[in-house]
Amino acid sequence: MLSIEEGRRLISFIRSSLQRKIRGLPLATSDSVLSKYRAGLFITVEYLVRSGGWERREVRGSLGVVEPVKDLAHDAARISAKLAASIPRFSEMDLKRSVVEATIIKDIRPARIEELPSLRWGVEGVYVPPNFAVLPQTMLERKLLGDVLQRYVVSSVGVPDRLYVFSTQIFYELRPEGDVIERELWRSRIISQALGLNSGA
Repeated sequence: MLSIEEGRRLISFIRSSLQRKIRGLPLATSDSVLSKYRAGLFITVEYLVRSGGWERREVRGSLGVVEPVKDLAHDAARISAKLAASIPRFSEMDLKRSVVEATIIKDIRPARIEELPSLRWGVEGVYVPPNFAVLPQTMLERKLLGDVLQRYVVSSVGVPDRLYVFSTQIFYELRPEGDVIERELWRSRIISQALGLNSGA
């Protein structure tokens, strides 16, 4: 959907929106490129924590919409502002020590609970209206793969009357204010090992 250049632009726009909210400045809700797109969007802020010579990433907050409210720039600005306000004592210094991730939601389609074990792992996510969503990176982090995902959904919301599957495109800062990559979670060894596959990157 977005090129890597547009993904970098989106991350920069989100970071600017977070900063403007922290500073109490008016939000910019339009962009010459991003305003052309309509898509769901989740934004995640991860704080870099250093301890004992090691560095780990700790999720400070994550917020989004599966279905777009308006265009991508408008929604990115509004979600960023709500996210910044929801993180306790979130300061500009905290933002400088954090990486930003944007998950674009697209190609939403109806599905049955029985179909979940055959998802395209690392690419597709799950949505149960009105407000339950599982992103591909959450599945990977919690190892919600195969039949485990199906059981997780049922234990969380019961057997849903309506269930949807969506595709994603994920852009992620390698370092705070640093280079941005498109994450290819489907290459993860965790997925291939969990599903009994022979290959993976």
